[in-house]
Amino acid sequence: MEIVMIKKKGCMPCKKFEPFVKETAEKNSLEFRTIMGESMPEKLQPPYYPFFYLYKDKSVLESWGGVSEKKLLSVLKRILKK
Repeated sequence: MEIVMIKKKGCMPCKKFEPFVKETAEKNSLEFRTIMGESMPEKLQPPYYPFFYLYKDKSVLESWGGVSEKKLLSVLKRILKK
């Protein structure tokens, strides 16, 4: 399973939240990578940053945005239970 973080250059919330996401991914034995929103086609760019996708076997299990630690942890708790 993998967490993908879409971030934007100069996005301070992205910079502040990334270490927490990376650490949480490591604790849960998940892969973690980032993608710069500017490098994505405009029609695929998320509505706000940071934006997250949780993938398993090339399928999106969940997507969400924002910098809520509670949201990230609740998504992982729900998905990892399965």
